Amino acid sequence: MLLYSSLCFCVLISISSSLTKDELLSKIANKHMLTSKDTASLINAGKNVYEEYIARDCRAAHLRGRKQSGLYVIRPKYSPLLAVYCDMEYDGGGWTVLHRNNVNSKTTWSNPWQSYKHGFGDLQGNHWLGNEYMHLLTNQNAFSVRFVITDSQGQTKYAEYQSFKVDDEDSGYALRLGNYTGDAGDSLTTIGEWGTHDNMRFSTKDKDNDRRASTNCALDNGGGWWYDNCYSALLTGDIRWRGLCSEAMPCTSAYIMIRPNGKNCNIPPRY
Repeated sequence: MLLYSSLCFCVLISISSSLTKDELLSKIANKHMLTSKDTASLINAGKNVYEEYIARDCRAAHLRGRKQSGLYVIRPKYSPLLAVYCDMEYDGGGWTVLHRNNVNSKTTWSNPWQSYKHGFGDLQGNHWLGNEYMHLLTNQNAFSVRFVITDSQGQTKYAEYQSFKVDDEDSGYALRLGNYTGDAGDSLTTIGEWGTHDNMRFSTKDKDNDRRASTNCALDNGGGWWYDNCYSALLTGDIRWRGLCSEAMPCTSAYIMIRPNGKNCNIPPRY
């Protein structure tokens, strides 16, 4: 009985060991996207943190009572810790932001494959979270996605897809989308003059995976994307969305945000 109690105590200690904030920061895979000011404002990173209790995504954090939008540390399944921006207010909250582009903030989008793989930019401003982390995030659960766009008149429109997944690097971080709803128009899954974006591999200026034979769409258009021949929608660089954003009707901002869609979704316990 004494031996059993001792074993239980040891297990409890191993599960409950906490990390200091510096130890936590050292384990964040995309810490290169954090400034010293950002690290000070991480909402769920106190002096001591229990790693096993860190939420898997922003929706899980929201279900645990986190209602403030801002920077969080999350722990996706089979993934290193990540720093992300959580939108806890838009349409019920719990959105993990993958990308943000405000054209009034100058950002270099013409980056190589490795930059798009591991992410770049300002998590509280213009950024790309990283294709590898998008893959790890979207393979732990079933997610829906919203592409939220502000048009030239200052009106906010959205395109939601019932499912969203990014394949692994061997598959070129191919984009997989479900059924469309929204008021922005479906520029990603329909087949038009420039092809489609659904099921396309990702392309950058130094890795051409598009289906245009003559040129590299990423090199020509100044940003990495799931190009076909070349695009009906493009949210890196100048924002384009068929029927909504064009050179004649310039849109001013765009977001890509995901949250679990309720299918195959494990509701986390409250701590």
